[in-house]
Amino acid sequence: MLLALCPMTLVATAGCGAQGSAPLAVNYVAEDIDSKPPPITDEDWPTYNHDDKGWRFNNGESRLTAKNASTLGLKWRFPPEGGELKIGVVHATPSVVNSHAYFGTATDPAFYKLKPDGTLAWVYRLNQATPQGKILPQGGPNLIDVDNGVMTSALVTDDAVYFGNSSGVFFALDRLTGQEKWKVDTRGEGFPGHHPINIFNASAILADGKVIVGGGGYEHPYPVDPNYECCTGRGFVVAFDPDSGDVVWKYEVGEKPKPFPDPISITDDYGKHTYKYGPSTSSVWSTPSYDQESGTIFFGTDVNNSPRRPTEENPRLDSAYSAAVVAVDVATGKEKWVRQVHEGDIFNHSMSGYDSNTDRYKDCSVGDTPKIYSIQQGDSNRKVVGVGCKNGCFYVIDAGDGSIIAQTPMYQGRPQYPLKPKPDPRMIALPSVIGGIQTGCGYDGRNVFTNGIDWVTLNTRSPLSPEGGRVVSLNGDLSRERWRHERPRIEVPQYTGGDPVGAGVALANGIAAFTTTVSEQLVILDTSSGAKLREIHVGTVWSGPSISRGRVYVGTGSILFLKKELEGSVQCYGLPNEDVRQVEK
Repeated sequence: MLLALCPMTLVATAGCGAQGSAPLAVNYVAEDIDSKPPPITDEDWPTYNHDDKGWRFNNGESRLTAKNASTLGLKWRFPPEGGELKIGVVHATPSVVNSHAYFGTATDPAFYKLKPDGTLAWVYRLNQATPQGKILPQGGPNLIDVDNGVMTSALVTDDAVYFGNSSGVFFALDRLTGQEKWKVDTRGEGFPGHHPINIFNASAILADGKVIVGGGGYEHPYPVDPNYECCTGRGFVVAFDPDSGDVVWKYEVGEKPKPFPDPISITDDYGKHTYKYGPSTSSVWSTPSYDQESGTIFFGTDVNNSPRRPTEENPRLDSAYSAAVVAVDVATGKEKWVRQVHEGDIFNHSMSGYDSNTDRYKDCSVGDTPKIYSIQQGDSNRKVVGVGCKNGCFYVIDAGDGSIIAQTPMYQGRPQYPLKPKPDPRMIALPSVIGGIQTGCGYDGRNVFTNGIDWVTLNTRSPLSPEGGRVVSLNGDLSRERWRHERPRIEVPQYTGGDPVGAGVALANGIAAFTTTVSEQLVILDTSSGAKLREIHVGTVWSGPSISRGRVYVGTGSILFLKKELEGSVQCYGLPNEDVRQVEK
Protein backbone atom coordinates (compact mmCIF):
# COMPACT_ATOMS: atom_id res chain seq x y z
CA MET A 1 0.00 0.00 0.00
CA LEU A 2 1.25 3.48 -0.84
CA LEU A 3 0.76 6.22 1.72
CA ALA A 4 1.81 9.81 1.15
CA LEU A 5 1.08 13.27 2.43
CA CYS A 6 -0.01 16.01 0.08
CA PRO A 7 -0.51 19.66 0.95
CA MET A 8 -4.10 20.73 1.43
CA THR A 9 -5.17 24.06 -0.04
CA LEU A 10 -7.44 26.37 1.95
CA VAL A 11 -9.16 29.03 -0.17
CA ALA A 12 -11.24 31.92 1.12
CA THR A 13 -13.74 33.33 -1.37
CA ALA A 14 -16.94 35.31 -1.39
CA GLY A 15 -19.84 32.91 -1.84
CA CYS A 16 -23.46 33.44 -2.65
CA GLY A 17 -25.15 33.63 0.75
CA ALA A 18 -28.65 32.68 1.77
CA GLN A 19 -31.52 34.60 0.29
CA GLY A 20 -34.75 35.56 2.00
CA SER A 21 -35.71 36.60 5.50
CA ALA A 22 -36.12 34.04 8.11
CA PRO A 23 -38.20 33.17 11.08
CA LEU A 24 -37.41 29.45 10.60
CA ALA A 25 -33.81 28.26 10.99
CA VAL A 26 -31.84 25.40 9.50
CA ASN A 27 -30.68 23.30 12.45
CA TYR A 28 -26.91 22.84 12.40
CA VAL A 29 -24.08 23.10 14.88
CA ALA A 30 -21.15 25.49 14.39
CA GLU A 31 -18.00 23.57 13.40
CA ASP A 32 -14.70 24.54 14.99
CA ILE A 33 -11.49 22.96 13.65
CA ASP A 34 -10.17 22.80 17.22
CA SER A 35 -13.11 20.69 18.44
CA LYS A 36 -14.72 17.37 17.59
CA PRO A 37 -17.21 17.56 14.69
CA PRO A 38 -20.88 17.01 15.54
CA PRO A 39 -22.16 13.43 15.12
CA ILE A 40 -24.13 12.32 12.06
CA THR A 41 -27.90 12.10 12.54
CA ASP A 42 -30.84 10.69 10.58
CA GLU A 43 -31.42 14.16 9.08
CA ASP A 44 -28.08 14.07 7.25
CA TRP A 45 -27.27 12.54 3.84
CA PRO A 46 -23.73 11.20 4.49
CA THR A 47 -23.19 8.99 1.45
CA TYR A 48 -24.48 8.37 -2.07
CA ASN A 49 -27.53 6.32 -1.06
CA HIS A 50 -28.04 8.13 2.26
CA ASP A 51 -27.70 4.84 4.16
CA ASP A 52 -25.97 1.45 4.03
CA LYS A 53 -29.24 -0.31 3.06
CA GLY A 54 -29.10 1.50 -0.28
CA TRP A 55 -32.56 3.07 0.03
CA ARG A 56 -31.81 6.70 -0.97
CA PHE A 57 -34.46 7.62 1.61
CA ASN A 58 -33.97 10.25 4.32
CA ASN A 59 -36.24 8.97 7.07
CA GLY A 60 -35.21 11.87 9.36
CA GLU A 61 -36.47 14.64 7.09
CA SER A 62 -39.41 16.57 8.56
CA ARG A 63 -39.29 20.09 7.08
CA LEU A 64 -39.96 19.37 3.42
CA THR A 65 -43.37 17.85 2.65
CA ALA A 66 -45.64 17.28 -0.33
CA LYS A 67 -47.61 20.32 0.87
CA ASN A 68 -44.72 22.84 0.85
CA ALA A 69 -42.34 21.47 -1.82
CA SER A 70 -44.00 23.67 -4.47
CA THR A 71 -42.44 26.73 -2.77
CA LEU A 72 -38.82 25.55 -3.05
CA GLY A 73 -36.43 28.21 -4.30
CA LEU A 74 -32.70 28.78 -4.71
CA LYS A 75 -30.91 29.53 -1.43
CA TRP A 76 -27.35 29.60 -2.78
CA ARG A 77 -25.14 28.51 -5.64
CA PHE A 78 -21.45 27.62 -5.47
CA PRO A 79 -19.63 29.17 -7.15
CA PRO A 80 -21.79 32.30 -7.45
CA GLU A 81 -23.15 32.80 -10.95
CA GLY A 82 -21.26 35.46 -12.90
CA GLY A 83 -18.25 35.43 -10.56
CA GLU A 84 -14.61 34.73 -11.39
CA LEU A 85 -14.42 31.42 -9.52
CA LYS A 86 -15.08 28.35 -11.67
CA ILE A 87 -15.14 24.67 -10.69
CA GLY A 88 -15.31 21.42 -12.62
CA VAL A 89 -18.24 19.13 -13.34
CA VAL A 90 -20.11 17.73 -10.33
CA HIS A 91 -21.11 14.27 -11.53
CA ALA A 92 -22.39 12.64 -8.33
CA THR A 93 -24.90 13.26 -5.57
CA PRO A 94 -23.56 15.78 -3.02
CA SER A 95 -23.17 14.39 0.50
CA VAL A 96 -24.55 16.65 3.23
CA VAL A 97 -23.78 16.44 6.95
CA ASN A 98 -24.66 19.12 9.53
CA SER A 99 -25.82 21.30 6.58
CA HIS A 100 -22.27 21.22 5.14
CA ALA A 101 -22.02 19.93 1.55
CA TYR A 102 -19.19 17.62 0.38
CA PHE A 103 -18.46 16.87 -3.29
CA GLY A 104 -15.73 16.23 -5.84
CA THR A 105 -15.34 17.39 -9.43
CA ALA A 106 -14.75 15.21 -12.49
CA THR A 107 -12.95 17.96 -14.44
CA ASP A 108 -10.53 20.44 -12.85
CA PRO A 109 -10.21 17.72 -10.21
CA ALA A 110 -10.72 18.83 -6.62
CA PHE A 111 -12.75 17.96 -3.53
CA TYR A 112 -14.77 20.64 -1.71
CA LYS A 113 -16.52 21.21 1.58
CA LEU A 114 -19.06 24.04 1.75
CA LYS A 115 -20.47 25.79 4.78
CA PRO A 116 -24.25 25.93 5.36
CA ASP A 117 -24.46 29.32 3.60
CA GLY A 118 -22.75 27.96 0.45
CA THR A 119 -19.35 29.55 1.08
CA LEU A 120 -16.14 27.55 0.96
CA ALA A 121 -14.92 25.72 4.05
CA TRP A 122 -11.93 24.03 2.35
CA VAL A 123 -10.77 22.54 -0.94
CA TYR A 124 -8.36 19.67 -1.63
CA ARG A 125 -6.70 19.74 -5.06
CA LEU A 126 -6.35 16.31 -6.66
CA ASN A 127 -3.93 17.09 -9.50
CA GLN A 128 -1.20 17.64 -6.93
CA ALA A 129 -2.26 14.55 -4.99
CA THR A 130 -2.41 11.90 -7.72
CA PRO A 131 0.07 10.65 -10.33
CA GLN A 132 -0.96 11.00 -13.96
CA GLY A 133 -2.84 7.91 -15.07
CA LYS A 134 -3.45 6.16 -18.37
CA ILE A 135 -5.06 8.41 -21.00
CA LEU A 136 -8.16 7.20 -22.80
CA PRO A 137 -7.79 6.33 -26.50
CA GLN A 138 -9.22 8.64 -29.12
CA GLY A 139 -12.58 7.76 -30.61
CA GLY A 140 -15.46 5.73 -29.28
CA PRO A 141 -18.68 6.97 -27.67
CA ASN A 142 -18.73 9.68 -25.02
CA LEU A 143 -15.01 9.54 -24.19
CA ILE A 144 -13.71 12.49 -22.20
CA ASP A 145 -10.59 11.87 -20.17
CA VAL A 146 -11.29 12.65 -16.50
CA ASP A 147 -8.03 11.32 -15.14
CA ASN A 148 -7.80 12.26 -11.44
CA GLY A 149 -11.43 13.39 -11.52
CA VAL A 150 -14.05 12.37 -8.95
CA MET A 151 -17.14 10.64 -10.37
CA THR A 152 -18.44 9.39 -7.01
CA SER A 153 -20.15 10.68 -3.88
CA ALA A 154 -18.22 11.03 -0.64
CA LEU A 155 -18.73 8.91 2.46
CA VAL A 156 -18.75 11.31 5.42
CA THR A 157 -18.22 9.84 8.90
CA ASP A 158 -17.97 11.44 12.34
CA ASP A 159 -14.35 12.45 11.71
CA ALA A 160 -13.38 11.76 8.07
CA VAL A 161 -14.37 12.00 4.40
CA TYR A 162 -13.68 9.08 2.01
CA PHE A 163 -13.81 8.95 -1.80
CA GLY A 164 -12.05 7.43 -4.81
CA ASN A 165 -11.10 8.94 -8.17
CA SER A 166 -10.72 7.98 -11.83
CA SER A 167 -6.99 7.29 -11.39
CA GLY A 168 -7.75 4.49 -8.97
CA VAL A 169 -6.67 6.36 -5.83
CA PHE A 170 -8.79 6.20 -2.68
CA PHE A 171 -8.56 9.11 -0.23
CA ALA A 172 -9.31 9.77 3.43
CA LEU A 173 -9.45 13.44 4.47
CA ASP A 174 -10.04 15.04 7.85
CA ARG A 175 -13.66 16.16 7.96
CA LEU A 176 -12.99 19.47 9.75
CA THR A 177 -9.80 20.63 8.04
CA GLY A 178 -9.55 18.76 4.71
CA GLN A 179 -6.07 17.59 5.64
CA GLU A 180 -5.11 14.28 4.02
CA LYS A 181 -5.18 11.37 6.47
CA TRP A 182 -4.13 8.64 4.03
CA LYS A 183 -4.51 7.51 0.43
CA VAL A 184 -4.17 4.21 -1.41
CA ASP A 185 -3.08 3.88 -5.06
CA THR A 186 -4.76 0.75 -6.47
CA ARG A 187 -2.60 1.01 -9.60
CA GLY A 188 0.58 0.82 -7.55
CA GLU A 189 2.55 -2.27 -6.54
CA GLY A 190 1.63 -1.90 -2.87
CA PHE A 191 -2.04 -2.74 -3.61
CA PRO A 192 -2.91 -6.46 -3.95
CA GLY A 193 -3.81 -7.35 -7.52
CA HIS A 194 -3.02 -3.82 -8.74
CA HIS A 195 -3.85 -2.96 -12.36
CA PRO A 196 -2.74 0.03 -14.49
CA ILE A 197 -6.34 1.00 -15.40
CA ASN A 198 -7.99 0.61 -11.99
CA ILE A 199 -10.58 3.29 -11.20
CA PHE A 200 -13.25 4.10 -8.62
CA ASN A 201 -16.71 4.77 -10.05
CA ALA A 202 -18.56 3.53 -6.95
CA SER A 203 -19.15 5.36 -3.69
CA ALA A 204 -18.11 3.95 -0.33
CA ILE A 205 -20.15 2.84 2.69
CA LEU A 206 -19.20 2.28 6.32
CA ALA A 207 -20.05 -1.29 7.39
CA ASP A 208 -18.87 -3.40 10.33
CA GLY A 209 -16.25 -0.77 11.14
CA LYS A 210 -14.77 -0.90 7.63
CA VAL A 211 -14.85 1.47 4.66
CA ILE A 212 -16.11 -0.69 1.78
CA VAL A 213 -16.06 0.34 -1.89
CA GLY A 214 -16.09 -1.16 -5.38
CA GLY A 215 -13.55 -0.49 -8.13
CA GLY A 216 -11.41 -2.29 -10.70
CA GLY A 217 -9.96 -2.19 -14.18
CA TYR A 218 -12.02 -0.05 -16.53
CA GLU A 219 -11.07 -1.37 -19.98
CA HIS A 220 -14.31 -0.65 -21.85
CA PRO A 221 -12.79 2.09 -24.09
CA TYR A 222 -9.34 0.66 -24.73
CA PRO A 223 -10.17 -1.99 -27.39
CA VAL A 224 -11.16 0.95 -29.64
CA ASP A 225 -7.40 0.93 -30.27
CA PRO A 226 -6.86 -2.20 -32.43
CA ASN A 227 -3.37 -2.60 -30.97
CA TYR A 228 -4.65 -2.92 -27.41
CA GLU A 229 -4.40 -6.51 -26.17
CA CYS A 230 -7.74 -7.11 -24.46
CA CYS A 231 -8.34 -7.65 -21.59
CA THR A 232 -6.74 -8.19 -18.18
CA GLY A 233 -8.76 -5.98 -15.81
CA ARG A 234 -10.88 -7.29 -12.97
CA GLY A 235 -13.57 -5.78 -10.78
CA PHE A 236 -13.21 -5.80 -7.02
CA VAL A 237 -14.76 -4.76 -3.74
CA VAL A 238 -12.26 -3.79 -1.04
CA ALA A 239 -12.57 -3.18 2.71
CA PHE A 240 -10.20 -0.55 4.14
CA ASP A 241 -9.35 0.12 7.75
CA PRO A 242 -10.85 3.63 8.20
CA ASP A 243 -7.97 4.88 10.36
CA SER A 244 -4.96 3.57 8.45
CA GLY A 245 -6.09 2.65 4.92
CA ASP A 246 -4.80 -0.90 5.39
CA VAL A 247 -6.60 -3.48 3.24
CA VAL A 248 -8.69 -5.68 5.55
CA TRP A 249 -9.94 -7.86 2.69
CA LYS A 250 -10.38 -7.69 -1.07
CA TYR A 251 -12.95 -9.63 -3.11
CA GLU A 252 -12.10 -10.00 -6.81
CA VAL A 253 -14.91 -10.60 -9.31
CA GLY A 254 -14.65 -13.90 -11.17
CA GLU A 255 -11.55 -15.82 -12.09
CA LYS A 256 -8.28 -14.05 -12.82
CA PRO A 257 -7.86 -13.23 -16.55
CA LYS A 258 -5.24 -15.40 -18.23
CA PRO A 259 -3.61 -15.49 -21.68
CA PHE A 260 -5.44 -17.79 -24.09
CA PRO A 261 -3.42 -20.57 -25.79
CA ASP A 262 -4.97 -19.28 -29.02
CA PRO A 263 -6.81 -15.96 -29.44
CA ILE A 264 -10.61 -16.08 -29.23
CA SER A 265 -12.66 -14.15 -31.78
CA ILE A 266 -16.22 -12.86 -31.61
CA THR A 267 -18.01 -11.48 -34.68
CA ASP A 268 -20.90 -9.07 -34.18
CA ASP A 269 -22.63 -6.33 -36.17
CA TYR A 270 -19.46 -4.17 -36.03
CA GLY A 271 -17.12 -6.89 -37.28
CA LYS A 272 -14.58 -9.32 -35.84
CA HIS A 273 -13.06 -8.81 -32.38
CA THR A 274 -10.05 -10.81 -31.23
CA TYR A 275 -9.11 -11.39 -27.58
CA LYS A 276 -5.82 -12.60 -26.15
CA TYR A 277 -6.78 -12.57 -22.45
CA GLY A 278 -9.89 -13.33 -20.44
CA PRO A 279 -12.31 -13.35 -18.85
CA SER A 280 -12.10 -9.68 -17.86
CA THR A 281 -14.87 -8.69 -15.43
CA SER A 282 -14.43 -4.89 -15.52
CA SER A 283 -14.81 -2.47 -12.62
CA VAL A 284 -17.57 -2.57 -10.00
CA TRP A 285 -19.46 0.73 -10.25
CA SER A 286 -22.38 -0.36 -8.08
CA THR A 287 -22.20 1.25 -4.64
CA PRO A 288 -22.56 -1.65 -2.17
CA SER A 289 -25.21 -2.13 0.52
CA TYR A 290 -24.98 -3.85 3.90
CA ASP A 291 -27.31 -6.12 5.86
CA GLN A 292 -26.16 -6.00 9.47
CA GLU A 293 -28.37 -8.91 10.58
CA SER A 294 -26.73 -11.43 8.23
CA GLY A 295 -23.37 -9.68 7.95
CA THR A 296 -23.66 -9.48 4.16
CA ILE A 297 -22.42 -6.98 1.58
CA PHE A 298 -24.39 -6.85 -1.71
CA PHE A 299 -23.33 -5.24 -5.01
CA GLY A 300 -23.80 -5.47 -8.77
CA THR A 301 -21.17 -6.19 -11.43
CA ASP A 302 -20.30 -4.80 -14.83
CA VAL A 303 -20.14 -7.05 -17.90
CA ASN A 304 -17.24 -9.04 -19.31
CA ASN A 305 -14.89 -6.91 -21.42
CA SER A 306 -13.40 -10.11 -22.87
CA PRO A 307 -14.66 -13.71 -22.97
CA ARG A 308 -13.85 -16.77 -20.91
CA ARG A 309 -12.26 -19.77 -22.58
CA PRO A 310 -15.08 -22.22 -23.46
CA THR A 311 -14.84 -25.87 -22.45
CA GLU A 312 -16.83 -29.01 -23.30
CA GLU A 313 -18.52 -28.80 -19.92
CA ASN A 314 -19.30 -25.09 -20.32
CA PRO A 315 -19.26 -23.77 -23.92
CA ARG A 316 -20.41 -20.27 -22.92
CA LEU A 317 -18.16 -17.30 -23.64
CA ASP A 318 -19.53 -15.10 -20.86
CA SER A 319 -18.84 -15.85 -17.22
CA ALA A 320 -21.47 -16.10 -14.46
CA TYR A 321 -20.03 -12.88 -12.99
CA SER A 322 -21.04 -10.72 -15.96
CA ALA A 323 -24.07 -8.52 -15.14
CA ALA A 324 -24.65 -10.19 -11.80
CA VAL A 325 -25.55 -9.48 -8.17
CA VAL A 326 -23.01 -10.75 -5.64
CA ALA A 327 -23.24 -11.33 -1.88
CA VAL A 328 -20.08 -11.51 0.26
CA ASP A 329 -19.35 -11.81 3.97
CA VAL A 330 -18.65 -8.42 5.59
CA ALA A 331 -16.04 -9.85 7.97
CA THR A 332 -13.93 -11.76 5.44
CA GLY A 333 -15.02 -10.81 1.92
CA LYS A 334 -15.79 -14.48 1.22
CA GLU A 335 -18.37 -15.05 -1.51
CA LYS A 336 -21.82 -16.23 -0.39
CA TRP A 337 -23.64 -16.37 -3.74
CA VAL A 338 -23.70 -14.97 -7.28
CA ARG A 339 -26.84 -14.39 -9.37
CA GLN A 340 -26.42 -13.43 -13.01
CA VAL A 341 -29.37 -11.40 -14.33
CA HIS A 342 -28.32 -10.83 -17.97
CA GLU A 343 -26.61 -13.71 -19.77
CA GLY A 344 -24.42 -13.63 -22.86
CA ASP A 345 -23.06 -10.13 -22.27
CA ILE A 346 -19.51 -9.48 -23.47
CA PHE A 347 -18.96 -5.87 -24.43
CA ASN A 348 -16.44 -3.10 -24.92
CA HIS A 349 -16.60 0.13 -26.91
CA SER A 350 -15.34 -1.54 -30.09
CA MET A 351 -18.45 -3.77 -30.15
CA SER A 352 -22.10 -3.33 -31.06
CA GLY A 353 -24.59 -2.68 -28.28
CA TYR A 354 -26.94 -5.16 -29.94
CA ASP A 355 -25.83 -8.40 -31.54
CA SER A 356 -28.25 -9.44 -34.30
CA ASN A 357 -26.58 -12.88 -34.41
CA THR A 358 -27.87 -13.64 -30.91
CA ASP A 359 -30.68 -11.06 -30.62
CA ARG A 360 -28.97 -9.94 -27.43
CA TYR A 361 -28.57 -6.45 -25.98
CA LYS A 362 -25.10 -5.73 -24.58
CA ASP A 363 -23.46 -3.62 -21.89
CA CYS A 364 -26.40 -4.39 -19.60
CA SER A 365 -24.45 -4.14 -16.36
CA VAL A 366 -25.78 -3.80 -12.81
CA GLY A 367 -24.78 -0.34 -11.59
CA ASP A 368 -27.71 0.11 -9.24
CA THR A 369 -27.27 -0.62 -5.53
CA PRO A 370 -29.12 -3.73 -4.27
CA LYS A 371 -31.65 -2.28 -1.79
CA ILE A 372 -32.24 -4.45 1.28
CA TYR A 373 -35.84 -4.77 2.47
CA SER A 374 -38.54 -7.34 3.24
CA ILE A 375 -41.66 -8.42 1.39
CA GLN A 376 -44.60 -10.33 2.77
CA GLN A 377 -45.20 -13.85 1.50
CA GLY A 378 -48.17 -15.51 3.15
CA ASP A 379 -47.88 -15.02 6.88
CA SER A 380 -44.12 -14.38 6.92
CA ASN A 381 -41.64 -11.76 5.76
CA ARG A 382 -38.92 -12.60 3.25
CA LYS A 383 -35.72 -10.55 3.15
CA VAL A 384 -34.84 -9.50 -0.40
CA VAL A 385 -32.62 -7.19 -2.40
CA GLY A 386 -34.23 -5.07 -5.11
CA VAL A 387 -31.99 -3.88 -7.93
CA GLY A 388 -32.22 -2.30 -11.38
CA CYS A 389 -30.22 -3.31 -14.46
CA LYS A 390 -29.29 -1.55 -17.70
CA ASN A 391 -31.39 -4.13 -19.56
CA GLY A 392 -34.38 -2.12 -18.26
CA CYS A 393 -35.52 -4.66 -15.65
CA PHE A 394 -35.93 -4.31 -11.91
CA TYR A 395 -35.31 -7.54 -9.99
CA VAL A 396 -36.36 -8.77 -6.55
CA ILE A 397 -33.85 -11.37 -5.35
CA ASP A 398 -33.83 -13.52 -2.22
CA ALA A 399 -31.16 -12.07 0.08
CA GLY A 400 -30.29 -15.48 1.51
CA ASP A 401 -29.70 -17.62 -1.58
CA GLY A 402 -29.76 -15.26 -4.60
CA SER A 403 -32.80 -16.78 -6.29
CA ILE A 404 -34.87 -14.40 -8.44
CA ILE A 405 -38.35 -13.92 -6.97
CA ALA A 406 -39.79 -11.37 -9.41
CA GLN A 407 -38.75 -9.04 -12.23
CA THR A 408 -40.27 -6.48 -14.56
CA PRO A 409 -40.40 -7.29 -18.31
CA MET A 410 -37.45 -6.77 -20.65
CA TYR A 411 -37.90 -5.48 -24.20
CA GLN A 412 -37.26 -8.26 -26.72
CA GLY A 413 -37.48 -6.39 -30.05
CA ARG A 414 -34.70 -5.06 -32.25
CA PRO A 415 -33.15 -1.61 -31.76
CA GLN A 416 -35.52 0.38 -33.91
CA TYR A 417 -37.96 3.19 -33.31
CA PRO A 418 -40.98 3.07 -33.42
CA LEU A 419 -40.75 -0.13 -31.38
CA LYS A 420 -41.69 -3.43 -32.99
CA PRO A 421 -43.15 -5.44 -31.36
CA LYS A 422 -44.99 -3.20 -28.96
CA PRO A 423 -43.44 -3.63 -25.50
CA ASP A 424 -45.18 -4.92 -22.40
CA PRO A 425 -46.75 -1.87 -20.70
CA ARG A 426 -45.09 -2.91 -17.42
CA MET A 427 -41.63 -2.47 -18.98
CA ILE A 428 -39.69 0.25 -17.14
CA ALA A 429 -37.06 1.21 -19.73
CA LEU A 430 -35.42 0.09 -22.97
CA PRO A 431 -31.98 -1.56 -22.91
CA SER A 432 -28.92 0.10 -24.43
CA VAL A 433 -25.31 1.05 -23.70
CA ILE A 434 -26.66 4.26 -22.12
CA GLY A 435 -30.15 3.16 -21.20
CA GLY A 436 -32.36 1.00 -19.06
CA ILE A 437 -31.99 1.54 -15.33
CA GLN A 438 -28.56 3.04 -14.77
CA THR A 439 -28.28 3.47 -11.00
CA GLY A 440 -29.92 5.33 -8.11
CA CYS A 441 -33.26 3.56 -7.61
CA GLY A 442 -34.86 4.16 -4.20
CA TYR A 443 -37.08 2.52 -1.57
CA ASP A 444 -39.01 4.37 1.13
CA GLY A 445 -39.88 1.46 3.39
CA ARG A 446 -42.97 0.56 1.37
CA ASN A 447 -42.41 1.11 -2.35
CA VAL A 448 -39.69 1.05 -5.01
CA PHE A 449 -38.88 4.10 -7.17
CA THR A 450 -36.89 3.57 -10.38
CA ASN A 451 -35.46 5.95 -12.94
CA GLY A 452 -35.34 5.09 -16.64
CA ILE A 453 -33.66 5.91 -19.96
CA ASP A 454 -34.96 4.89 -23.40
CA TRP A 455 -32.23 5.10 -26.05
CA VAL A 456 -32.55 1.85 -27.91
CA THR A 457 -31.26 3.30 -31.20
CA LEU A 458 -27.90 4.02 -29.53
CA ASN A 459 -27.22 0.33 -30.16
CA THR A 460 -26.95 1.06 -33.91
CA ARG A 461 -24.32 2.84 -36.00
CA SER A 462 -26.77 5.66 -36.72
CA PRO A 463 -28.29 6.53 -33.35
CA LEU A 464 -31.23 8.86 -33.11
CA SER A 465 -31.93 10.97 -30.04
CA PRO A 466 -33.00 9.34 -26.74
CA GLU A 467 -36.61 8.21 -27.04
CA GLY A 468 -37.80 8.83 -23.50
CA GLY A 469 -37.33 8.94 -19.75
CA ARG A 470 -39.43 8.34 -16.64
CA VAL A 471 -39.69 7.58 -12.94
CA VAL A 472 -41.80 4.58 -11.93
CA SER A 473 -43.13 3.56 -8.52
CA LEU A 474 -43.94 -0.08 -7.75
CA ASN A 475 -44.81 -2.21 -4.75
CA GLY A 476 -41.76 -3.75 -3.12
CA ASP A 477 -42.68 -7.20 -4.47
CA LEU A 478 -43.37 -5.76 -7.97
CA SER A 479 -46.94 -7.05 -7.87
CA ARG A 480 -48.39 -3.65 -8.76
CA GLU A 481 -47.24 -0.51 -10.53
CA ARG A 482 -48.48 2.47 -8.48
CA TRP A 483 -47.72 5.25 -10.97
CA ARG A 484 -45.26 6.40 -13.59
CA HIS A 485 -44.07 9.92 -14.33
CA GLU A 486 -43.40 10.07 -18.07
CA ARG A 487 -41.17 12.92 -19.18
CA PRO A 488 -42.73 14.94 -22.03
CA ARG A 489 -41.13 14.72 -25.45
CA ILE A 490 -39.01 17.74 -26.42
CA GLU A 491 -39.25 19.40 -29.82
CA VAL A 492 -37.07 22.47 -30.35
CA PRO A 493 -34.96 23.55 -33.36
CA GLN A 494 -31.80 21.92 -32.00
CA TYR A 495 -33.35 18.73 -30.60
CA THR A 496 -36.23 16.37 -31.07
CA GLY A 497 -36.44 13.47 -28.66
CA GLY A 498 -37.01 12.26 -25.12
CA ASP A 499 -35.93 13.53 -21.72
CA PRO A 500 -33.99 10.75 -19.94
CA VAL A 501 -33.83 10.28 -16.18
CA GLY A 502 -30.49 8.61 -15.51
CA ALA A 503 -29.34 9.82 -12.10
CA GLY A 504 -30.49 8.91 -8.61
CA VAL A 505 -33.95 9.44 -7.12
CA ALA A 506 -33.88 11.00 -3.63
CA LEU A 507 -36.76 10.22 -1.24
CA ALA A 508 -37.88 11.98 1.94
CA ASN A 509 -41.14 12.59 3.83
CA GLY A 510 -43.53 11.98 0.94
CA ILE A 511 -41.47 13.57 -1.85
CA ALA A 512 -39.23 12.19 -4.61
CA ALA A 513 -36.55 14.41 -6.21
CA PHE A 514 -34.59 13.72 -9.41
CA THR A 515 -32.99 15.50 -12.36
CA THR A 516 -33.64 15.28 -16.11
CA THR A 517 -30.80 15.22 -18.61
CA VAL A 518 -32.07 17.11 -21.66
CA SER A 519 -34.59 19.57 -20.16
CA GLU A 520 -32.12 20.19 -17.28
CA GLN A 521 -34.75 20.18 -14.54
CA LEU A 522 -34.82 19.39 -10.85
CA VAL A 523 -38.21 17.70 -10.43
CA ILE A 524 -40.13 17.07 -7.18
CA LEU A 525 -42.99 14.56 -7.14
CA ASP A 526 -45.53 13.45 -4.54
CA THR A 527 -44.56 9.85 -3.71
CA SER A 528 -48.14 8.80 -3.00
CA SER A 529 -49.61 9.87 -6.35
CA GLY A 530 -46.74 10.80 -8.68
CA ALA A 531 -48.16 14.32 -9.01
CA LYS A 532 -45.60 16.96 -9.96
CA LEU A 533 -45.04 19.46 -7.15
CA ARG A 534 -42.13 21.56 -8.47
CA GLU A 535 -39.85 21.79 -11.51
CA ILE A 536 -36.75 24.03 -11.49
CA HIS A 537 -34.24 24.62 -14.28
CA VAL A 538 -30.71 23.93 -12.97
CA GLY A 539 -28.61 23.82 -16.16
CA THR A 540 -26.63 20.91 -17.61
CA VAL A 541 -26.95 18.06 -15.13
CA TRP A 542 -26.29 14.37 -14.56
CA SER A 543 -25.99 14.34 -10.77
CA GLY A 544 -28.93 13.13 -8.70
CA PRO A 545 -30.01 15.25 -5.71
CA SER A 546 -29.75 14.74 -1.96
CA ILE A 547 -32.23 15.93 0.70
CA SER A 548 -31.23 17.06 4.18
CA ARG A 549 -32.62 19.35 6.91
CA GLY A 550 -35.20 21.03 4.73
CA ARG A 551 -33.02 21.48 1.67
CA VAL A 552 -32.40 19.85 -1.69
CA TYR A 553 -28.83 19.81 -3.08
CA VAL A 554 -27.83 19.09 -6.67
CA GLY A 555 -24.57 19.20 -8.63
CA THR A 556 -24.40 20.39 -12.25
CA GLY A 557 -22.26 19.92 -15.34
CA SER A 558 -21.76 16.71 -17.33
CA ILE A 559 -19.14 14.79 -19.26
CA LEU A 560 -21.73 12.33 -20.62
CA PHE A 561 -24.69 12.13 -22.90
CA LEU A 562 -25.79 14.82 -25.34
CA LYS A 563 -24.66 17.91 -23.41
CA LYS A 564 -21.11 18.17 -22.13
CA GLU A 565 -20.61 21.20 -19.90
CA LEU A 566 -17.13 20.94 -18.38
CA GLU A 567 -17.82 23.47 -15.64
CA GLY A 568 -20.24 22.81 -12.81
CA SER A 569 -21.84 24.02 -9.61
CA VAL A 570 -23.64 22.90 -6.49
CA GLN A 571 -27.08 24.44 -5.99
CA CYS A 572 -29.09 24.44 -2.78
CA TYR A 573 -32.89 24.82 -2.70
CA GLY A 574 -35.04 25.46 0.36
CA LEU A 575 -38.28 26.93 1.62
CA PRO A 576 -38.85 30.68 1.32
CA ASN A 577 -39.14 31.31 5.08
CA GLU A 578 -35.94 29.57 6.18
CA ASP A 579 -32.39 30.82 6.49
CA VAL A 580 -29.01 29.51 7.62
CA ARG A 581 -28.91 30.98 11.11
CA GLN A 582 -27.08 28.72 13.52
CA VAL A 583 -28.92 26.85 16.24
CA GLU A 584 -26.31 25.98 18.86
CA LYS A 585 -26.73 22.96 21.08
